[in-house]
Amino acid sequence: MQVRREKKEKHTRLTAQAIRFAGEELSVHEDLGRCGSPGKIWGKMAKRGLLGWSIPAAFGGEGARFSDILPAVEAFVARGGRPGLAFSWMVHLIVGKVLIAGAANGKQKKEILPGMAAGRWTASIALSEPGAGSDPKRIRTTAVKKGRSYVLHGEKAWLTNGPLADLFIVFAVTGERGGKKGFTAFIVPRETPGLTVREMPALGTLRPSPHCEIRLEGCDLPETSILGRKGRAWEELSKPFRVAEDTLLSGAILGGLDRELREAIRRLRESKGKIENDVKERIGGFAALLETARQVARGAARDLDGGKRGADVEARIVAFHLIAETLQESIRGILEESPGRRPAGPDASGDDIARLIGLGMYASRARLRKWGDTLLIGMEKS
Repeated sequence: MQVRREKKEKHTRLTAQAIRFAGEELSVHEDLGRCGSPGKIWGKMAKRGLLGWSIPAAFGGEGARFSDILPAVEAFVARGGRPGLAFSWMVHLIVGKVLIAGAANGKQKKEILPGMAAGRWTASIALSEPGAGSDPKRIRTTAVKKGRSYVLHGEKAWLTNGPLADLFIVFAVTGERGGKKGFTAFIVPRETPGLTVREMPALGTLRPSPHCEIRLEGCDLPETSILGRKGRAWEELSKPFRVAEDTLLSGAILGGLDRELREAIRRLRESKGKIENDVKERIGGFAALLETARQVARGAARDLDGGKRGADVEARIVAFHLIAETLQESIRGILEESPGRRPAGPDASGDDIARLIGLGMYASRARLRKWGDTLLIGMEKS
């Protein structure tokens, strides 16, 4: 019972901390929606300890579980808006928890995790490539063994937090098994000779989350730079990262949808006119589906805490994205029909939430196609 009580206290404490920070800091930083980088606010998050939530306590962090973090990021966005800032924050936490704490060796953990917990260091995952996205069949960056080192060549794009990063987790092809490419992840410090950080066109949404491209031209790295098992990075690092990302970003989506619901209610109340029953039903239905989505997302977070990584978690994630997509379409319809001023500043987060849902649905549609194909093949054989 004591362990359960301590977990509940941490859950409540982190959510309270997120609400307090959002209320005190985000409302006074109106320029965040126009910035390409979180700048000073990132430093403030580090000083308050928010950047160390996912890092094990042995390395200076909170050791928070996914089920602790998810409701906290929901509260963060619901209170202060700025889904783009939450996006960068979650990527930082997931890299620390899933990739470094989850796969690094003892020496690597000691070198990297304390800096990430304190906010002195940020790491960026370098997976997607220009013209290939994150399709493993089309990724071309290579790491060729040369004595006791590896030489990396290639380009990476859409690196979340790349402009802030002190090191990059680069996924490169190191061989082939059974007709499939084998990927290995490498820890590449920003100052590595041959690594060039380049600007990329602004996303137009999710500000102030920063992104960049990198070019690797003959980057010579020792074998000790390998993160996790050689040749197994796609299965053991990329897939778990994506599932964790989808799970925690559901918190930002929930917070944004909750914020949009409250905006719709405010505008309907200020209209002073009679609110028809069909509108009341739509608002009530939205609230009911939002609570359903919340329970689905929290179930996925609990599954991850319990060590589940397979189809059960992915089914929850897909269900969440399908509900969230429906909710986004519904609330936009209500807002467009409602009189009153259009939100601005941190309240204008609808496009950011739509972008997060779209990113999630891209992966969820691939899962749906795979499951549908399996079901159809099974029916043909029966």
